[in-house]
Amino acid sequence: MLGDLEQGVSSFLTDLDAVVFTAGSGGHTGPDKTTDVDQNAAIKLIGDCEKAGVKRFVMVSAIGADPNSESTRIQHYLRAKGVADSRLRSSTLDYTILAPGTLINERGTGRVQVAEELGFHGYLPREDLADCIVECLRNFNTIGRTIQVVSGGEKLKDAFIGLVGGALPPIA
Repeated sequence: MLGDLEQGVSSFLTDLDAVVFTAGSGGHTGPDKTTDVDQNAAIKLIGDCEKAGVKRFVMVSAIGADPNSESTRIQHYLRAKGVADSRLRSSTLDYTILAPGTLINERGTGRVQVAEELGFHGYLPREDLADCIVECLRNFNTIGRTIQVVSGGEKLKDAFIGLVGGALPPIA
């Protein structure tokens, strides 16, 4: 399916169990496009999921996302992500917010470090982020949590189980 997040994709939500928001405006756009995509499109999709009855939502955010970020490097981006994250937390959805460190284009290692607050900013291969998303969809104990993730020494599944516990069986 091909759609435009800025225009809305509500027509695609019928019969979906989950939505994963991984979109971003990119590093070469200005503040207006960051607000349009990273904040407003995410907020629109959250509302559309609530209306369509899609219960599960995984948001890819960023370490440091905060509506009041004082970052000297990427303040606008972190604020936009923070506003969208806040809206998701106040939604009726079964959400997980994954907040990776800086994403890099290297092969994944399958090893990460996760915490609700790592206390530092690291890096994460995009391939490992994709595996983290799948793990969050499998492990219902991640619902209602914000999980920061960077490359580390622990096997991905073990890291998530260590943080949130084992996966619960799906509710029939």
